[in-house]
Amino acid sequence: MRRSLLHIICLITAMVILAACSTSRKVAGDGPVSKQKVAWKTGECIVAKTNIHLSDNTKKLDVSVNGTLRMKRDDVVQLSATYLFGIQVGTLEITPEAVTIISRATRQYAILSYEELSSLTGRALSFDDLQDIFWGEAKKSKINGFEWKYESFSQLPDNRPIPSEIIFNVKSGAMSVNLDLEMQNHRMEEGWSTRTSFNQSSYTRLKSAEIIKIISNLTVLSSL
Repeated sequence: MRRSLLHIICLITAMVILAACSTSRKVAGDGPVSKQKVAWKTGECIVAKTNIHLSDNTKKLDVSVNGTLRMKRDDVVQLSATYLFGIQVGTLEITPEAVTIISRATRQYAILSYEELSSLTGRALSFDDLQDIFWGEAKKSKINGFEWKYESFSQLPDNRPIPSEIIFNVKSGAMSVNLDLEMQNHRMEEGWSTRTSFNQSSYTRLKSAEIIKIISNLTVLSSL
């Protein structure tokens, strides 16, 4: 189970990376944000409670965890997953420098550069590509068995729209994997640490090749 948690965090990472990859291809879409341009200021901070649900059409994968999404405009996107009693099991942290995956359950972590991610996907990826998804600025798309979309939006206290549900889906043959990311209770909140701290000496750093292998095999559910 502890090992499967690392795979789950990597699976979430893979879904987000694939979404950013399809977005970077400038695929035409008709998402709600195309009708209402939102003006964000560098340094603005947003926090929301989340529910992360991973499932597949064979019912071998059906996992739901709560968590928190924290974002600072043009600086960081942090998505943490927690189990009962608020015990944090993992974090996906996206910064302009790299994408960091932390599995507290297995005491492992990995840091992936954008050069490595671009090599993995075969398309140039940047922090902006990933940030756009969470701030509601990317267009929904469907490419080569991968689809993602904004299912709904909510409003901040100043009435600006922000995504409240993002759905990702990957199909490979008869297999289908879904990630449903729901967000609620959005609020403007500062004062939190923009970089996740942990004692690296007590964690094992995974080589990029190990994480890339897991991400590359994201639809192989038997490994979860």
